[in-house]
Amino acid sequence: MMLRKITLTGGLLAGCVWCLALVSRADSAPAGPGDGSFKPVSTVHGLMNGQRLLLGQIGEAIKDKGMKKRSEQIQAYAEVLAELANVNTLNSEKEDYRGWAAELRAHSLKLAAEAKGNAADGSLNEIVATIKATCQTCHDAYQE
Repeated sequence: MMLRKITLTGGLLAGCVWCLALVSRADSAPAGPGDGSFKPVSTVHGLMNGQRLLLGQIGEAIKDKGMKKRSEQIQAYAEVLAELANVNTLNSEKEDYRGWAAELRAHSLKLAAEAKGNAADGSLNEIVATIKATCQTCHDAYQE
């Protein structure tokens, strides 16, 4: 009996250490475009287009009340949008650009959390409007 408790405790402790290692790595993004570790596979324009398409998918999912696993779909789209925003923070050394990308990430994560919590459509649409406004502010400054 005692050996079983020790084994279970050891397994639980090992699991906790593994989870902590994952969490500590999750927030350790590269320092920026100048550190040599970031190698984009898309142009900034391509990335923006992908973000726009995802935002469109989110809007369609919000409208589609009959969509199977609707909340999970919105959450997944929003999480991918947040990850693209992470990439976006590395596409420029300009602080305002990086700030807007970080805002996009934060709003997208909020949208994902609200979708996971089955928030009302009005709340989801408000966050989408905030995301679009953040994008537009950056586009007004940088889009040709």
